[in-house]
Amino acid sequence: MFHAHSGPSARACPNSVDFIVVRDKEIAATIDVKRLPKRPSPPRFGKKLSEKQKERASHICVDCGYVYTLPTPFLEQGKEYICPQCNAPRSRFSKYDVETGRAIGGSKAPQLTTAATIIGLAGIAFYVSKAL
Repeated sequence: MFHAHSGPSARACPNSVDFIVVRDKEIAATIDVKRLPKRPSPPRFGKKLSEKQKERASHICVDCGYVYTLPTPFLEQGKEYICPQCNAPRSRFSKYDVETGRAIGGSKAPQLTTAATIIGLAGIAFYVSKAL
């Protein structure tokens, strides 16, 4: 069974509503549909920093691009520190290069995974060749 919602139920939604799909032609004829304004493009990863912030910038959140510029050194923050912008844990921060505006380094996990895969495949090939 299809239930049509009137204007008050749409206005009761706490978030902005981009569109409402109404399949009943009679109900659709009673709704005044206007074009939505264009939205600005999302901000670029990271942000522009002042000279003072650049001096203190040491880490960046890899989830949202928040650049850590607080006076307390990042490494002195406790393990319970979370990103003030997206609530990501401290482990989601990477060292930050002020000149390029990008994260520095990363983990060696992809290299280790690749090496383990090659060794595993070589072992399987050796085992199969001996079994034949």
